[in-house]
Amino acid sequence: MFQPTLQFTNKFIGILTLSLLEAMRFINKDGLAGHTYIENTLENLRKIVWNALPITTLTISAISIIYSIHIAPDFAVRGLNLYFGGIVALALIREGVPVMGALAIITHYATGITAQIGSMKATEQIDAMKISKVSPVAYLLVPMIIAAVIGFPILVSIGIFVGLVVSFISTSILIDLNLTLFTTSILQAIVIKDVFLAIVKAIVFGFVVSLISYTCGITTGYGAKAVGDSTKLSVVINFTLVIILDYLITALWL
Repeated sequence: MFQPTLQFTNKFIGILTLSLLEAMRFINKDGLAGHTYIENTLENLRKIVWNALPITTLTISAISIIYSIHIAPDFAVRGLNLYFGGIVALALIREGVPVMGALAIITHYATGITAQIGSMKATEQIDAMKISKVSPVAYLLVPMIIAAVIGFPILVSIGIFVGLVVSFISTSILIDLNLTLFTTSILQAIVIKDVFLAIVKAIVFGFVVSLISYTCGITTGYGAKAVGDSTKLSVVINFTLVIILDYLITALWL
C-alpha cells in the first residue's frame, strides 16, 4: 500500500535535489546565456507581479479590514488609539503580508506553472527538449527562480503599502483616528529589522515555491488526470512549506 507512495517520494526528492544542483551550477557558472532565457524570466516575473497582483492585494486588504474590525473598537474603548497603527503594521509586516501574499501567489502562479510544465511533460515536450540538448532546468527552472526571488519581494512591498492604507481607511470609518496619529504609531513601532524580515521571508518563499512547482510539474505522469494531481500536490506542498518556513524564519530571526 505504501510502496508506490514511498517510491514516488524518493523519486520526487531525487529529482528536486538534482534540479536544484543543476540550477545552482547554471546560475553560478553560465548565467542567463541566451535571449530565450531572459524572455522566460521576464514572462515569469510578469506572471508573478502583474497577474498575481489583484488576488494578492485583495487578500491582504481583507486581512487589514478584519484586523480593523476586531481590534479598533477595543482600542478606542481603552483609549489606545495611539498604538493601533503600530500593532497593525507589525502584524502585517512580520506575518500577514509575507505569508498570505505567498499563499495568494501560490493559488495563482504556482498552480498555473505546475500545470504548464505538467502538460509539457505529458505531451512529451520535455523529452523533445532533452533530445534537442536544451536543459529543462536552464530553460524553465532557472527563470522561475530568478523571477520568484525578485517578484515575491516586490509583491510583498506593494502588499504592505496597500494593507496599511486599507487599514487606515477602514479604521477611520470605525473610530476617530487621524492620519498623523496612525503614521506616528507606525514609525514608533516599526524598525528596519521588521522590513528586512518580510523581504527575507518573501525571497525564501519565492525560491521554495518555484522549486516545488517545477518539480511537481516535471514529475507528472501522462494524461489529464496526472496534470491535475500534480497541480494539487504542488498547492499542498507549497502551502505546507510556507507555513513551516514562516515559523522557522521567525523563530531564528526574532
